[in-house]
Amino acid sequence: MGCKLFRLISILLILLLTTLIIGCPGKQEPQPKPETKEKVKIGVSLASMEFDGNVMLKKVMEERAKKEKIKITWLDAKMEASQQEKDIDKLIQEKVKVIILQTVDPLEGAKLVERITQANIKVIGLETLPSNAPLDGYVAADHTRAGELMGQYVLNQINNPSPQVPIAQSNVNVLILRGDPADPVSELIATAASSTLKQSDKVAKVQVVEHPQGNPLMAQMTVQQILQQGPPDAILATDDRLADAAIKVLQQGFLESKVLTVAVGGDQKTTKALASGAHDAEIDIMPEQLANFALDAAMDLAEKGNWNFDTRIKNGNFDIPAKIIPVRLITKEQVHLLEARWEKGDKEGDKKQQEQEGQGEQQEHEQEQSGSEEQSGGGEGGGQDKSQGKQGKKTKLKIVTQDGKVMEVEIPGEIQKIEQADGGEQSQQGESQQSGGGGQ
Repeated sequence: MGCKLFRLISILLILLLTTLIIGCPGKQEPQPKPETKEKVKIGVSLASMEFDGNVMLKKVMEERAKKEKIKITWLDAKMEASQQEKDIDKLIQEKVKVIILQTVDPLEGAKLVERITQANIKVIGLETLPSNAPLDGYVAADHTRAGELMGQYVLNQINNPSPQVPIAQSNVNVLILRGDPADPVSELIATAASSTLKQSDKVAKVQVVEHPQGNPLMAQMTVQQILQQGPPDAILATDDRLADAAIKVLQQGFLESKVLTVAVGGDQKTTKALASGAHDAEIDIMPEQLANFALDAAMDLAEKGNWNFDTRIKNGNFDIPAKIIPVRLITKEQVHLLEARWEKGDKEGDKKQQEQEGQGEQQEHEQEQSGSEEQSGGGEGGGQDKSQGKQGKKTKLKIVTQDGKVMEVEIPGEIQKIEQADGGEQSQQGESQQSGGGGQ
């Protein structure tokens, strides 16, 4: 009896061990669960990567995208409305969930928003606001406050003069360099700055000059023409490209220490000018916060269909959910705050900026040289030779006549010099050069 029981127990143990070793029939080894959550596809269409703020914005978003399962498609319109239209078509074809849109042209931007919404894609405006368009959200710096801070800084220097920032204490003349007439951001900044300045009876004149497409070369012409009438006490700029243009002209005339300059942006060039004393103050629009809040809004809209906005702003017939980012005034004493930002920037961004600086300086040199060649009657062969090999580049030439007419021409390649065909036009050009010398 005991022997039979022992055999039975032995058989059962053998069967149990066999089952454990071989495994149950039909049962497979457990496999790691595949990740079910797909990456959220976000499209970002920027007006231009020439703006250092956009370089920083991209850097911040890309760092988050690596950690948060986000796929971002970046497109640079290079300040061309036609290119941005193609970019939006590409993002629609890629079936992104949300598009973050920084429009080149606010008027054309409304058509882009309509196209995006028809494709059932959410759209968030970034900084620039497409005119009368039903956006799902808008994220921007506090442009009105930026203008107020610029104006208030000038008034503070008038009321509390210092040897470091000399300025007249009465009959103060201020020049405001504004961007494109259709750009509401530039308008808000310029209007707020002008209104703040006009509150003081010590300010005699505030002159606001618009620059189509925010063209820095046109801003240089503006400053040159104003200086011929006598330098203003202060120059304010609604963005750093315009400010950089003004600073260059002032430096050429050794006037950077005599004319107070303030601008909006906090780019690398103006940060360096601020540190060196060639520039007086910057309004920092906090690109890191713009990047984070814009991406937060995009992710919330993609996953939940709504987002955590702070306020609503009127945009034509529409009230747009918005988040407005605080700005801050930076002087030379606080310039380390801006320097720390750009020191953290990647080498690619720094290299890109150096290339842009070199191209800009070369183009300005060639345009200045072309003016002197016209007056001396120089030949045209050299210009044609140098232009070869640069067919991929385009130059926009904007001509302003004495009676105020403006003509714009887009030319393949870079301009070496400009010649005119008939005698009547040459005569008119000669008069223009005598009356407005350094304009070209």
